[in-house]
Amino acid sequence: MPKLEQNFNQLLSLMTVAFNELTIGMANGWVAPTLNSLQNPNGEFTMTLEESSWIASLENIGTIPGAILTAFILDVVGRRVLLTSTAFVFFFMWVVTIFTRSVPVLCLMRLLFGVFVGINEGTNAPYLAENSSPYIRGVFGAVCITIYFIGLLAEFVIATYFSYTTTSAINATVTFLAFLSVLWIKEPVQFLLMKGKVTKAEKNFAWLRGSSIDNEDIQMEFERIKQNVQAENLKKLSFKKTITSPANYKSLFIMITTYALIGFTGFFPVMSYASMAFSSSDILTPNEFTILFGMAQVMAIVPTSLFIGRFNRRSIILISLSLIATSHAVTTILYYMNSSIISIPYFPWLIFTSITFYASVFAFVYPAIFVIRGELFPLSVKATGGCLSIIAFNATNFFTTKVFLYITYGWGIEFNFLLFCLLTCMSILFVYFFLPETKNKSLIEIQEMLEKTK
Repeated sequence: MPKLEQNFNQLLSLMTVAFNELTIGMANGWVAPTLNSLQNPNGEFTMTLEESSWIASLENIGTIPGAILTAFILDVVGRRVLLTSTAFVFFFMWVVTIFTRSVPVLCLMRLLFGVFVGINEGTNAPYLAENSSPYIRGVFGAVCITIYFIGLLAEFVIATYFSYTTTSAINATVTFLAFLSVLWIKEPVQFLLMKGKVTKAEKNFAWLRGSSIDNEDIQMEFERIKQNVQAENLKKLSFKKTITSPANYKSLFIMITTYALIGFTGFFPVMSYASMAFSSSDILTPNEFTILFGMAQVMAIVPTSLFIGRFNRRSIILISLSLIATSHAVTTILYYMNSSIISIPYFPWLIFTSITFYASVFAFVYPAIFVIRGELFPLSVKATGGCLSIIAFNATNFFTTKVFLYITYGWGIEFNFLLFCLLTCMSILFVYFFLPETKNKSLIEIQEMLEKTK
């Protein structure tokens, strides 16, 4: 099989989808420096503490109905329609942001953005899993998440050094280019087979594999996928089979719980309030610390594609969560000692190092979690499972982001990181006992593994 062409065709198809991840990263990166600058009374306009907390957290509320909607329509309209719609709405959101100075309108835009982030995240993982070969699936997942963090860093820089209007205009331009690029992506084979479009499915599959459908290996793989889709379609027709299948209920339990616990490690509030969490040093402002914060995450995620392809994903997650718990414990101690016991020398740099180390480890491990979500769910519950995982993740993100400022001003910022530390320890225990290894397994092999009972 011509692996070079195969990999290139799959990469070309998936990179256009990854463009959406870039725009999501930019929209998320907009929050921290913008909220920090809008605390300045001399800025273009100002926000209260309550308004800032809503701007930071409304995306997570919107993501939940977006994920629920995706569960109902993913297998009806297909992956391509949803990804294209998402790209267009992101462009629309930034056009509105250019011209508004109204906090309620911005809140509405962040809510709308969240809805389509939910749609995008419910579509991207299955699209990635269905359109890539097992031995390169992890690499492509890492590439998508890497592009997200590049967008995050880019926005930290843009929003720090450009005005509110210019930043919004740049974001609108990038999202429009993303919309154009995603127009031509190919529909995955599994969806086309579900709809009975066998000829088109064969054509797409041959192109993705860089070969002719007449190739014997290609025919065998295509036939196996077709048989699996037929079996999953039959399972969908029976509610009893859907809920009693070990592969279904195991995958649902594992991924929903994993995503809920990962949300409690605190990445979203740390990212949203980074500029507020960092203190000014002699040479750097909080926003400039935030730029370095973003750079560290990009540097951390670049080698992920190498690790995720060579090492067990479960081991990567366990080691990373252990490092995250340690980082949160150090951050808690630093904040508490500096505020209650003694003024720590070089405190701005120490706290920056500790928080940035956590965020970098999270950036490193998240692609493995993202890839497993696309791999673990059988086709009959892929849409539902992805929806519920995203809901669990964003529900915990909303809670931690919304209460972060109130805990900070009520009990001290260190109490946030203490809670993150304890919940991360719970995540370690869950992953150790329940999360299976999926490296180098086809989607069908993973389902067969889950179906087996001890």
